[in-house]
Order: sequence, then structure tokens, then C-alpha cells
Amino acid sequence: MDNILLIDIGNTAVKWTFNGEYHSVLTVNFKLDLLPKADQVFASCVGDQSLLSGLNNVVFATSFDQFQSFKSAYDTPQDLGVDRFLTMIGAMHHYPDQNIFLIDAGSALTFDLVLANGKHQGGLIMPGLGVLRRSFEKFSSSSKHLVLEMNADNTSDAWEYGTAQMLMSVINQQIESRLEQYGDLKILLTGGDAKVINYRLAHPVEIQPHLVLDGLALYAQA
Repeated sequence: MDNILLIDIGNTAVKWTFNGEYHSVLTVNFKLDLLPKADQVFASCVGDQSLLSGLNNVVFATSFDQFQSFKSAYDTPQDLGVDRFLTMIGAMHHYPDQNIFLIDAGSALTFDLVLANGKHQGGLIMPGLGVLRRSFEKFSSSSKHLVLEMNADNTSDAWEYGTAQMLMSVINQQIESRLEQYGDLKILLTGGDAKVINYRLAHPVEIQPHLVLDGLALYAQA
């Protein structure tokens, strides 16, 4: 993948890799001149595609019904978010022939199950931590703390504790339900909030921070 630039444009951050080096910057701070010169550019975009306006030789990845052993569960495969698609094929590359449960904790919180034969079983999309905490204007907060207290004696903490309980309860419940179905499940956690969430999980998971870019590399090779 020498001289091929891989870019992941999310809602919060822009990440890229070039010649084995990873970089990340908040979307609001991104400028084209931060990117290295490359022979070809492949991009995954669920955010603002115009961030790459003026950049030539860009191929924007799209979701496929099938990619190598991956088989989408979606009736309309193009409707599957390209970040989820690339995350799954990246995960399958790292863990071939395994049942994989993927949790992507970013602006959105997504769950996807892929069986060892490559068949995607579908998934769920929920508000991520930041969106959840900004969902009620009266209590809006930018806090990333996950304090799992049961009671608060002020409104600010009540909102922070309540949203933390909501987020972590659903993640732990999803993991427990999937483990009941598939005891040999490989559970992977990715996304911008992966580390803070991992500290509060009731079950061990493996953090894989670059799955979208790993999947994009496979896409570019194909």
C-alpha cells in the first residue's frame, strides 16, 4: 500500500494512514494541507464529503453485497453505512473463521454480528455518548465521563449518571445476549469512545482502533 492514502471521514474526526503511519484530527481542525501527497486516495465518508473538495484521484468506498467471504444482511446493501461495512471486513481479516460481534462507539453507537462463514446477521444503530448527552437541550453536556453511580444530588450529575447508566446498560446487555447465542464469540470494540467505555464494561473485549482504515486497505487492494 505504498503511496496510497487511506482516509476515514467521520462526524467528529478525520483519520488517515499513509505508508504505515496513522494520523487523526478533529473534523473542525481538518485542512487538506495536513494530508501527504499520494499517488491515489481511497476514502470512507460518513461525514462531510466536501472536506476533500479540490483533492484529485479520490475513490469513495461504497458498501457491497459481497466482499471476499463477507455477505451483507441488508436487502439494499448500499444502505449499510460504509464505515460499518469496512469495519466488518477489516475485523474478518484480523479474525478469520470466527464469530465476531462488533461494537463501534463513536458519534453513533452501532452493533454488528458476523458469523464465521462471513454472513452478516444485521445490527443496531443508537445514539453515541456525545449525541446522547446533547439530546435534551436543558441538560446538554459535553462530558465524556462515565460515572456509574445510582443516585445524584444535583441535576448536572443526575444527567451524567443517567446517560452513563443508559449507555453502559445497553452495551452490556447486547454483549450478554450475544454470548448466550455464541459462546465462542470474538467481541471487538472500536470508535472514538472505545477506551472510556472499555473501563466500564462487565465483559472483556478487544479494542481495535483502526478497523475502518484496515477495511479500506482491503477495499483498495481489491
